[in-house]
Parts: sequence; C-alpha cells; structure tokens
Amino acid sequence: MKAFLIGSGLLAASLTVLFFVSGQAVSENSASASHSVSVESNHPLAMTHQELKQAYENFNKGDIDRVQKDLNAASQWLQQTSVSDNTKTKDEAAALVKEIQALQQKISHPSAGHEGAIARIWHRSSALVDHEIQHMTKSWSDVSTANKTMKYLLNAKLHFNYAEHDLFTSHDSDNANKELSYTITYLDEADKIAIPRVRQQIASIKKDIQALASSHANAHEQQNIINALDMASASIHQASQSAVPLIQARLKSLAKEIGSLKNDIAMLEYKQQYDAILEKLRKLETEL
Repeated sequence: MKAFLIGSGLLAASLTVLFFVSGQAVSENSASASHSVSVESNHPLAMTHQELKQAYENFNKGDIDRVQKDLNAASQWLQQTSVSDNTKTKDEAAALVKEIQALQQKISHPSAGHEGAIARIWHRSSALVDHEIQHMTKSWSDVSTANKTMKYLLNAKLHFNYAEHDLFTSHDSDNANKELSYTITYLDEADKIAIPRVRQQIASIKKDIQALASSHANAHEQQNIINALDMASASIHQASQSAVPLIQARLKSLAKEIGSLKNDIAMLEYKQQYDAILEKLRKLETEL
C-alpha cells in the first residue's frame, strides 16, 4: 500500500468527502474575487478515485472478481465526465477508460505488474481531480491573455503530475519522458501567448524540466548502488546469525546505517528538482 501512495500525498489529500478549494477569479475588468468551489463525494472523478483505491486493495487480497467489478465501476464513472465543460478533463478521462479496459482484459491472469498498473491509473485519476478543481476555481467567461495562458499551464501541470508516479514510484523512463514531453509542449503553447514576465518564468521552468529529465536518465546508476547495498545488507544479516553478541550488535548497527543510506539515495536530488518545478508551476498560476 505504501508504494501505491508514494508521490501522491498532496493530490490524494484533495479527495475527502467534500473538497473545498479557494481560488482567484481572473477578469480583465474587475479585481479578482476570492471564492470557494466544492466537489461533492459523488462527483464522477471522486467516485473513480474511490473505486480504483478499492481495486488496488482487492488486488492485494487476491480477490480478482472484486477487482474486475471495481475497475468496471471506475470506468463507468469516468464516462460520466463527458458532461464536464473542461475538454482536457474529458479527453484524459476517455484515455483512462481505455487504460482500465485494457487492464481488465489481462487481469484474469494476475501478475505483479498489474498491481503497478492499477496504482498508476489511480495516481492519474488523482492528478485529474486536482486539475478539475483548479479548472473550477477559475472564471473562464472572459478571453483574456491570462486565461488563455492559464489553460495551457494547467494542462502542463497535469502532465507533470502524471510524471511523478512514473519517475519516483514505477521508475518507468518511457512513460516519464512522454509525460515530461507533453508538459513541455503545453508550456510552449503558453509561451506563445504569454506576457513577457510570464514568458521568462516559463523559460526557466522548461530549463528545469530538461535538467530533471537529464537527471532521471542517470537513475539506473542510483539503482545499481541500491542493489549493491541490498546485497551488503543480506550478507551482514547472514553473518550476524553466527556472530557473538558483541559483533552481532555492531552488525545490526551497520545494517541500520545501510538502510538509512538507501533512504537517502531514494530521495536524491532529482526528487527535490521535481518538487521545486512543481512549486514554480503553482506559483506562476497564482500570479496570473
């Protein structure tokens, strides 16, 4: 369950029984007005999230029949997002439906990979909820440059949120690179219409994403180090079985240090880079 939730804490936190999000309405002719937007617990995306969570839990219990029902329910809820006025939400929901249906065809013969597939779809549904909430907090009645820019920035952030799971949970380089590429594409679109001050910030974010992608390309070296530490830890454990108490205590202490080192490696610089970029995107949105 821990791996299922890694990297999704902030998004999952949005999914309580009732969501309240404060936002600023964008308007050319009047000052921005603070308001609240609520997404009820029976909102299609909220229900999708709950069904996918159940699917993950039931998969770990080995109840594949129940998993199929959960996935089917999630798919049906996603199809109800067709009533949304957010084209991006509708398109992404339709893509998730296809992913779920493809998984359903395979899951009758469960494998470890299916657990990760459910977790990835769950993460994407969480990111989509966050995207929809952000969309609902804005006033889209005007056609200001700020609004046009904002739509592209929200789409960019959606794909950047998608990438989080691929980067730090599943370690899927192909999917991560695809989502980062989509992020850059939407930032490019925003850059075409943004005012100079915003364009400078977009350029900085794009540069940071390119650096992040480069860091991730070297992630296999990090994994090699972790694998070596795992082997060392296993050897220490084996040696401690026949060691005298004094040596055994020192070996346990060493094993603890190795565990701590692994945790440090798992949170290396490129995760910090990711978080910093996400914060830049959020800050830029609030300034529009």
